Amino acid sequence: MKQWAIYDNTGFIDRVYYGPETEAMIQPSEFESVIELGGTLTDRTAYVVSGQVKPKRVFPTALDKSQIVADGIDECVITNIPAGTTVKWPDGQTDEVTDGQTDEVTDGEVRFAVDLPGTYILKLTAVAYLDKEITIAAIPAA
Repeated sequence: MKQWAIYDNTGFIDRVYYGPETEAMIQPSEFESVIELGGTLTDRTAYVVSGQVKPKRVFPTALDKSQIVADGIDECVITNIPAGTTVKWPDGQTDEVTDGQTDEVTDGEVRFAVDLPGTYILKLTAVAYLDKEITIAAIPAA
């Protein structure tokens, strides 16, 4: 049985269909296309570029430290965030990196500080990269 990927114009695979190639079974919208996925790739590990299925890469980001003091001043810095990345903050807010910057994300970098102790998770998503969760521990101020 064949595996078909239904993807949008960004190359993001929205859904996968297993079975014969029939338009009635796959049902892409007018803004979607269909391609055979094949191999061991899935909608989470692949994307489509120039009509070819490609494996997603690991995010090239770097984190300067994974533990901060919960004083609202100490911060960690995540760098090398590629354009096209969406950053989902622990409070649910999202920011998209476009050409290296947004209101919250400039030069492919984000900074995180908090004044309440706890464990916080930032999620990075982009079409050409495997989703990445970054965990930051905020410890009580001394």
